[in-house]
Amino acid sequence: MSCSQLTLLKSTMGQVELNRRTLGVTFDAGQKAKIRLWAPYASQVALTINRDSLTLPLTRSELGYWSAETDQLKPGDRYSFVLENEEEYADPASLVQPDGVYGPSQAFDTSAFYWEDTCWVNPPFDEYIIYELDVYTFSAEGTFMGIADKLGYLKALGVNAIVIRPVTPFPDAQKGHHPDIFMYAVQASYGGPGQLQKLVNACHYEGIAVTVDLSYNHVDQQKQYLEDVAARCTGSDDRNRRRTGNNGRAWRQARRQYIVENALMWLRDFHVDALRLNDLQVLPDAEAVLSDIRQQADALTGLTGRHYYLLVEDSPEQEADQDAEPMGGGRPVKADQAYRNYYETDGHTRKAYREDFIYDRQFSSVLRELFGREAETIVSEPSVMFTRPHEAGHGLSATEEGGGQPSFESMKLMAGSILVSPYVPSLFMGDEWGGTNPFAVLTPAEGGTEASADTDQDLAAAASDAQPDETNKTLYAYYQALTRLRRQQPALYHLNRKQTSVNQQPDQETMVVHRWYERNDILCLMNFSEEKREITVPALNTYWHKLIDSADPAWLGPEAGPEWLSDGDTITLQPESILIYKGCDQPDPQACADEHVSV
Repeated sequence: MSCSQLTLLKSTMGQVELNRRTLGVTFDAGQKAKIRLWAPYASQVALTINRDSLTLPLTRSELGYWSAETDQLKPGDRYSFVLENEEEYADPASLVQPDGVYGPSQAFDTSAFYWEDTCWVNPPFDEYIIYELDVYTFSAEGTFMGIADKLGYLKALGVNAIVIRPVTPFPDAQKGHHPDIFMYAVQASYGGPGQLQKLVNACHYEGIAVTVDLSYNHVDQQKQYLEDVAARCTGSDDRNRRRTGNNGRAWRQARRQYIVENALMWLRDFHVDALRLNDLQVLPDAEAVLSDIRQQADALTGLTGRHYYLLVEDSPEQEADQDAEPMGGGRPVKADQAYRNYYETDGHTRKAYREDFIYDRQFSSVLRELFGREAETIVSEPSVMFTRPHEAGHGLSATEEGGGQPSFESMKLMAGSILVSPYVPSLFMGDEWGGTNPFAVLTPAEGGTEASADTDQDLAAAASDAQPDETNKTLYAYYQALTRLRRQQPALYHLNRKQTSVNQQPDQETMVVHRWYERNDILCLMNFSEEKREITVPALNTYWHKLIDSADPAWLGPEAGPEWLSDGDTITLQPESILIYKGCDQPDPQACADEHVSV
């Protein structure tokens, strides 16, 4: 961490400009570079271009900022800051570090890209079907363009949103440096900021929304370390150390400035549709930071006409606001608690996980204006349900996560239970073909120009290239059927938890989920046990026509369940299975619009 990075984070909350970034190096329409750095305790600041071929002095301006304008710094040039005529430091707001996190920065003009997504409309968040992928292991190329080349695969799978990670540069853990130093930069070996813009443009053309995964918690965790560096930058003066360390208000304002400008940059300059803010709640002023980001995103919506979502990690002990409606038999519970019971206790963590992210409630009113949606159909805080814990996805096999390789039947149960849940479903790369360790633990190679993985080299062959046998192909087709069902059935893609009832039999490890929207009813019967279980159909005054049966031999299962059910029927559920039915007025296939979903 350089002194220049420290002084940026110690800055006072300044004025955020909605239409451009104010920190680091930016370019105007005439290709003149504007340079701005926060260094309140420096007496001299300069910029070196292309390894000292040219040195430009910066002028002190308001509130400890140093700035300059020049036509001698061009996009593609490498540059560094020099404080007190001593060591060179990379730009803390650098957009790309071509030689790794320990080399100079490279100037990049975000406004030079020609966007072709003018007609793109970000879907309502409750209609998202998310696919979380790792840039390096998703394609053989391990780049953003490698992802762009496989968007057809994702569309065929049925997802309409992706989460890409990591995006920012990752330093070498062996050198003991903190992660996430350059929060404005895009990993160079993945293609840098230019390829990221091309990827987002291509995703929007294919109808896929893009979420960037961000983590700001290290900004606060590094405070003591940064203060130690500050003392060295200012000559180890105890007075300066006290002035730096005791100014808590300045620290909080600086952190908010740094984070808010960063969040705005991804939405504005890279056309990202949503931001996933990991561990934001660990910051002591998390609510104020989120409020600032929300205000700027709202203002940007007014400027662009586009809607942006913030995904914020929720407290695990937070419960849903609504009670479930009893259906008779078993124990009525809240929907989120029922899923938590089965996915987080009694050894079922190896089958599926529930982890809450909520999209900020202040944005929900815009949905009604953009899409003409009725207010009661919009949940103010829809959660996201993951097939794996998103933080643990890297480098953890199924064995490490839960003590054993999940069975093929449990994989189908996991997929079905998540895609019919009253949450926004999020799939991890490789789930759709039975991958057990699709995410690599990433470290940059020497020089920072290439990424390397400490897992098997076969991981470089992307998930979309790895379907070697009938089991994998069947699981992929099963996921396709589930995503298609999610899109087709209003009861599944409308996330009003007041229209979800859940009954569970803990001793039998079974769960019945009834979801409805207007005249569309869906009934889901789940058996989490490794033994057959009997279950009684609740009395809902309707007939039920089967849509998907994970135990059907068509999905390589042991035995199919009945095609039709009615009130009070008792059926046998196969081990680790899910049956999904649609309500019909009469037991006539012609009366039900949906056909049986099969391979």
